[in-house]
Amino acid sequence: MAQTILIIDDDIDTLKLVGIMLERKGFRILASTTGEKGLQMANKEYPDLILLDVMIPDISGYEIARSIRTNPATENTPIIMFTARSQVDDKVEGLESGADAYITKPARPRELFAQINSVLKRSPQRSSSSGTAAAEKGTLIGVVSAKGGIGNSTLATNLAIEIHNQSGKETILTDFRPGQGTIGMDLDVQNTNGLIKLLDEEPGIDISDFFPDVLMEHKSGIKTLLSSHHPSDSKYITHIEQFLQIVKELPKLAAYTVLDLGPSLTPINSAVLPKCDKVLICLEPSPSNITQTRILIQDLINSGLGEGRFITILINRQRSGVQLSWEQAENLLERKINQIFTPVPELAYQAAAKNIPIIQRPEESMTADQFRDLAKLVLD
Repeated sequence: MAQTILIIDDDIDTLKLVGIMLERKGFRILASTTGEKGLQMANKEYPDLILLDVMIPDISGYEIARSIRTNPATENTPIIMFTARSQVDDKVEGLESGADAYITKPARPRELFAQINSVLKRSPQRSSSSGTAAAEKGTLIGVVSAKGGIGNSTLATNLAIEIHNQSGKETILTDFRPGQGTIGMDLDVQNTNGLIKLLDEEPGIDISDFFPDVLMEHKSGIKTLLSSHHPSDSKYITHIEQFLQIVKELPKLAAYTVLDLGPSLTPINSAVLPKCDKVLICLEPSPSNITQTRILIQDLINSGLGEGRFITILINRQRSGVQLSWEQAENLLERKINQIFTPVPELAYQAAAKNIPIIQRPEESMTADQFRDLAKLVLD
């Protein structure tokens, strides 16, 4: 899993520019425009490094640094002050308040990257709240959309299989949709009780030993942890703490985990998406859904997710001359669409009917090629 950097800065332009640059370097970015929210995120997310402005309206950067240093859970977190204040007294106060380095704006990207890498290398091995050192973790890939019925589950299934094919590494496919799961039926997985067993546990219980019994191996080579399709199991959607425990464990078990999160910013998705290294946002070429998706993306940004994590995917499910083109969809969405899927309703139906994902069907298809392209994009 990528190292996490929390940026606390009230300048939106700085958040976007620096966040995207750092994400392109492989870092996972969290962002806050206020000191209060930044402290909350530091205490909740345990970032590997904090990039901190000084001139924040509600709480000064100096006070934030002191607060971080006096909290046993965050006292060893590296801090770089990144600010326009360039006087010697400012630098002295910043370092005395607990900063490991002090960089004045504007700074060249190379200087910023060098300082970040230097501070991370010389910082002490940071422990988690349980006191154990963080282990090497896999990549979490969340799949979400603004509304249902777009094809998230089909995409997540084929993507997980193709990631496994291309990487040759352990890959897990899961859907956090108790009572609404369809992947189990599509893959003909008979046992979909594993996720429910984990959700039945009390919050705080160590569930790490349960996974060998609940992860099901599929003939494609991936492992699955799937939701049931029984509507009565929807009661588990309130078990947020248990979902977070599962998300914490999955990256320890596989190099890649693909999470089908379904539509909208449900309480589950709001809690889980910040943990994801990549967020795949699915949309259809209709004006109303593109408007919904634009709002969803802005809500994700406002919650602190860096835009560099986003991969936008346009899914055409029906052949129609009245749908928007790729270019029209990009213009309305106001951002680049990274991958497009052309409509193949017959192929999709046959894949579901025969429980053989499109990527595994013997005949070659443009859709299979599109899944291969998407997997390459995710793995880059």
